[in-house]
Amino acid sequence: MTKSQLAVAFTILFWANAAVAHDAPVAEESPVSLLSDAAPFVRKQTDGNAMGLVISNYGFFGNNFVTRNPSMEYPLGSEIDHLIRAGLWVGAINADGDTVVSTGSISGYWGTSTSQATEFTPQMTIKERSILITSRSYSKDAISEQDFVTLYTDYPKRGTNDHILGVSVHQESYLWSYRFAEAFVIVSFTIKNESEGSLRNPYLGIFAELATGWKGQYDTWRPSGSAWFRKKVLEYFPDLMMIGEHHYTYDMGNAPSWGAIAILGWHTVVPANVRVNFNWWDWYWERDNPMEDPDRYLLMSNGEVDHTDDIMPERDDPVELLSAGPFPELAPGDSIVFVCAFIGGMDRASLIQNAEWAHRAFDNNYVLPSPPQMGRFRIKPASGKVTIYWDDYPESQLDPFYQIPDFEGYRIYITRKAGATSKEFDLVRELDIVDSIGYDTGLESVRDSVWFGDTLYTYHTDITNLKDGFKYWIALTAFDRGMPEQGVESMESGVLATRVLVIPGTPPAENNERVLVVPNPYRGKAVWDGARDREKYVWFINLPKRATIRIYTLSGDLVKTIEFDGTTYDAKDIQGLATANERLLAIPGGICAWDLISEKDQAVASGLYIFAVEDKDTGATQIGKFLIIR
Repeated sequence: MTKSQLAVAFTILFWANAAVAHDAPVAEESPVSLLSDAAPFVRKQTDGNAMGLVISNYGFFGNNFVTRNPSMEYPLGSEIDHLIRAGLWVGAINADGDTVVSTGSISGYWGTSTSQATEFTPQMTIKERSILITSRSYSKDAISEQDFVTLYTDYPKRGTNDHILGVSVHQESYLWSYRFAEAFVIVSFTIKNESEGSLRNPYLGIFAELATGWKGQYDTWRPSGSAWFRKKVLEYFPDLMMIGEHHYTYDMGNAPSWGAIAILGWHTVVPANVRVNFNWWDWYWERDNPMEDPDRYLLMSNGEVDHTDDIMPERDDPVELLSAGPFPELAPGDSIVFVCAFIGGMDRASLIQNAEWAHRAFDNNYVLPSPPQMGRFRIKPASGKVTIYWDDYPESQLDPFYQIPDFEGYRIYITRKAGATSKEFDLVRELDIVDSIGYDTGLESVRDSVWFGDTLYTYHTDITNLKDGFKYWIALTAFDRGMPEQGVESMESGVLATRVLVIPGTPPAENNERVLVVPNPYRGKAVWDGARDREKYVWFINLPKRATIRIYTLSGDLVKTIEFDGTTYDAKDIQGLATANERLLAIPGGICAWDLISEKDQAVASGLYIFAVEDKDTGATQIGKFLIIR
């Protein structure tokens, strides 16, 4: 039976949100619990490498574009997104003879609540683990540099579906920041039959609505559906069990990267003759022909690999399904492990290369070649420079494979590009031990131990000639010597694992330095401004440690009040400074940004403005003026 011949009936109300259009706006959802005895519905975004994927504790992936935040953003920080929604599908014939497909996501409307799109119920929140000793989530049980672990079930019944399978899903995701592994997130599902009867002919799959575009071009979020959808090129890679997608014009060059989803493999107790299927169908076709569980199961089990050559951008809006099966009958208590990956690539060739590494990770039980791990570090910005402090932890580590010390040195990188991959960072300094390998610079030039609290930092160095108020991403890595006699190249820790957003500027004023606004005048755009209207801002500099900043019109009307504390200030309320991928942020304690938005959430007009800065510790007040020219 072909998809066009599927028996369809309007009995399933998964289009319950049909009162809104495909691109209609709704409010951002908050974590909620629909069942008093269940865990809350929560989502977390990966930020440990170049793939920013939203993962939930209910089988849903992506954020359905509820916000502008990353859904499946690659490279993370670029605002190039590739995924509206995706979800786990588990299909089988239950003990009652019912054909059931329990779904983490099905086709729906972007901007709608993701927790309403799933048939799974959370049984725990999302636990984070990490192999990195510097991580707050460090755990000896961790598999990767950032694990997300959760559990959900398809019972008790949710929504309008009268049938369940009675399965639990233990879900773990893994990622690494190494250059060869920074473009993918692996997700492992352990599906267990918790019912009292066997599940026959199980199939497992990932449903997705891949759609690439550059979010940065839109002043308001969300754009119209015609601006984002029906722009896709799909390609199926049978050897990699992967579906890849990119914008058909690469969004006029603004979105050159690809997004992809691949099945990496599975583990079953009983050997199985499993085949992988790929199906796609048009979103608008399904809107007019809603599916029931037997229809979905037919798609999962039809043995087809659909051609993608006939997809026509500006006409078709395909959604995708990768599925595998049939797996052996699942008796009560039995499990299947099903593993997939969300993958990015800057072009087709790198997408394939990244997918091959994801498969190697699965094949090697997630044991990857690993470099020395960076220890604790600290970055302190000042006017025109930053100082980097770090300890000597990597020097005492043993190579995990050879069990011998092979530390060689440190490297410091910098970039001004938001969303840069590790290859786009510039090397500014390399320091290596004297051993006739590499440059033999030695480490003594930077050895000068400094205590911060109860932590001893062995080394520190400066990066100078930086511009105040500008954004820089700085990273520190450790590398080993490799095993040249055995053909093993030198390895380096992940640049993205230690990247820190740094903004040089003035420290807290101690001698009543004159508070200034820069640039002054502001002529419609500062050199550090972003592309959108709300990514424009000015800096107040030479501020005291704690202050109240008040901004007035010449007629004395209060425009904006800002409460400033240099010890905690992170500028996260400024869109031009907010980032999706920085777990670390370094801003000097004497500068504060204003995005030219009034208390009434309106952009201010051109004109002369007065500011009054009150020092909260001394009560002293400074008054000044600045000019805005739109």
